[in-house]
Amino acid sequence: MLGGFRERKVNQRYLADQGLRVQQVVEGRRLMQQYNCVGCTRFEKRGGFIRKYYQENVSLAPPVLNGEGEKVQSNWFFSFLKAPVPIRPWLEIRMPTFGLSDEHTNQLISYFNGLSKVEIPFAYIDDKKIRRNTSKRRSSFVSKDYFNCFSCHQQGDKKPEGPVEGWAPDLTLARQRLNPNWILKWLKDPQKVQPGTKMPSFYPGGPDQLS
Repeated sequence: MLGGFRERKVNQRYLADQGLRVQQVVEGRRLMQQYNCVGCTRFEKRGGFIRKYYQENVSLAPPVLNGEGEKVQSNWFFSFLKAPVPIRPWLEIRMPTFGLSDEHTNQLISYFNGLSKVEIPFAYIDDKKIRRNTSKRRSSFVSKDYFNCFSCHQQGDKKPEGPVEGWAPDLTLARQRLNPNWILKWLKDPQKVQPGTKMPSFYPGGPDQLS
């Protein structure tokens, strides 16, 4: 029967995707294995083997990196991978400095961007378009009178008010670290972005302020 298959041209649907994004993801996976990133961090629903030692309080374990390409800005990510800085200073475990080459650093960023299908890997914020008279209102959102963000989030050297098990990343890094579109998505439905997160949902259905 096999002798009857005489067509020499392979059907397109049987060919592996050789697009740039696929190549970036494949190469990034290789590097993540090479540097044993799977030992601490969890991504693509695998890895994070060290998390078993933090079963009583997973908030003290290394973070899950699913959606990292969509979440962080590439220019910040490059600097962080080259010289990690504390984002959650209360954690006892630290991101090591691998001494990555620029080539490997860019390959890892392209890997996460490829997984998240990021087309534009950085965000430009035009301060001139931000109305100055809204600064007081914005500050009130994070205060005790409204969302009380700093009961969980660290702010520079200022520690959160609540117990350490509920502490959250330093918000002073948010502007340069996080993608603005991701912030909107996160605030609207944290559980959808990261199931199991302790971040509460303040905007069921989406707020007018975030539109």
